[in-house]
Amino acid sequence: MTTSPPPPSGTPAWRVLFRMLAAFLALFAFAFWAAAGWNKGWTKNQIAIPQTDEITGIEFITYQDHFAPGLELLSAAFFFSIALFGITFLRRKNKS
Repeated sequence: MTTSPPPPSGTPAWRVLFRMLAAFLALFAFAFWAAAGWNKGWTKNQIAIPQTDEITGIEFITYQDHFAPGLELLSAAFFFSIALFGITFLRRKNKS
């Protein structure tokens, strides 16, 4: 007498792994964006530093090389993590 294997119970390991990766990616992206300066605009490779001439008192702007990730990188990382999380809810069709 042959017995068929029992149906799988619980959540498959790949679903749990993808959900954890999605949460880690979203958390890491937010932490990186916050640590790099909370830039609420587009990504910048240089930042403007206003300075004043000591002799004449005229204000001028100099630029310093500094990477500041913008909201588009943060939103792209969040979109990717939501897509990765959403993949875990797709069901496979049975070939019965």
